[in-house]
Amino acid sequence: MKKKLVFLLFFATHNLTAQVLTNFNTRYNDAFVDWEIFTDSLDDHTGNLTMTWQNPDDWSQWTYRIGEQSGSIKTKWARDFESWEVRGDNKIVSVQTIFRGDVRQWRITDNNFSLELTCRDGLRCDEWSVDDAKRGQIQIFTNLRGDPRNWNVDDQLDPSVSLPMKMALVFIAILNSIPKH
Repeated sequence: MKKKLVFLLFFATHNLTAQVLTNFNTRYNDAFVDWEIFTDSLDDHTGNLTMTWQNPDDWSQWTYRIGEQSGSIKTKWARDFESWEVRGDNKIVSVQTIFRGDVRQWRITDNNFSLELTCRDGLRCDEWSVDDAKRGQIQIFTNLRGDPRNWNVDDQLDPSVSLPMKMALVFIAILNSIPKH
């Protein structure tokens, strides 16, 4: 009985501390390699997302940190930007385009469940969403249409959706909207 109670208390505490993402902004207006992350916590700036190699041609590796949680985002294969892996919180999240060559639809999975992220407007990639009957909804959209420097996140996902999975969702939305020249 004691073990069950400890487990339930840990599970309840763990779920209450789930991060709710609210905004992502470029740290510098003219660079898309360093981002500030905001959550629903009382702190103004709670994390960052940074390109690992500050070489403008290497978009393949990133790191993130939100509070005490950190992780990495990497392409699974060199120069294949349709298949990614997000690591963090002792989890590995796989990210893959649903249809080869179509970066407007993605499947994100942690091997327990999958979410589908879709671009809401086929021509512009500045509004993305997940609408899952079991896990909830998330909408990721730019503050100003056509300006990929500042993003809002309406995160209504279930607490069972891990931070690495949420980071995968936001990362894919941002990556597919920013200029890479």
